[in-house]
Amino acid sequence: MKAPTKKKRKKTFRFRLFLFLFFLILAGIVGYYILSLPIWKIQEVVVSGANMLSAQEIRDLSGVPLSENLFLTSFSRVRTNLKKIAAIKNFHIYRIPPATVLIRITERKPIAVVILNDKSAIVDEEGVVLNRNPNLTLDVPNMTDLPVVYGVKNLAPKVSRLLADIVLELSSLLGSRRIQLELGSFEKISFLLDDMLRVKVGRDEDVKRKMKVFEALLPTMAGRWSQIEYVDVRFPDNPVIKYRE
Repeated sequence: MKAPTKKKRKKTFRFRLFLFLFFLILAGIVGYYILSLPIWKIQEVVVSGANMLSAQEIRDLSGVPLSENLFLTSFSRVRTNLKKIAAIKNFHIYRIPPATVLIRITERKPIAVVILNDKSAIVDEEGVVLNRNPNLTLDVPNMTDLPVVYGVKNLAPKVSRLLADIVLELSSLLGSRRIQLELGSFEKISFLLDDMLRVKVGRDEDVKRKMKVFEALLPTMAGRWSQIEYVDVRFPDNPVIKYRE
């Protein structure tokens, strides 16, 4: 029996390649036809993870193109729109067949209210203003319990650092006590607890160390806040508790 000639092997290869390409193109055409069916038109947008924010407002602001094809539509503009919402820390967009788009968001966590140019700015630990968009509803639970920060001209990076070093530390130490933080141009920082206990921090240096000193003094002052005029930790090696006369 003769072995196939080189010419015949070449023809066989070309024929098989032709069949492969033919079925590949056919599969692509059929697939595109199936994906283009009206059943895949976007009919619903679902938002999960919205607690402070309004799910309906997120749907409206996202700009998901209803009635467009679920698989063939680009969501680049939707991503751009969602990135503009400061209260959203991150998000993911999912295509849920046959006609649903799911937007799963993670909201930023408010830690304080900063009085800025006579307006209240709700900020997170990174100093991001969550209520920057006046057309966006922001329903913050127990907003009156948030620490209030005064003496801020702008949200410079050092403000974010102080919020983390002081406000978060106090919140973890004292829970939901009322906290008022006065930054005093970063030279005369102090805070007031429960409208009663004044604590002088001084310059924005060694703040973490000063807060550790204040923490160490708390047991000494337990139940005696009303008797104390102020606590001074400006010089952490020599803290002072000044009692009322």
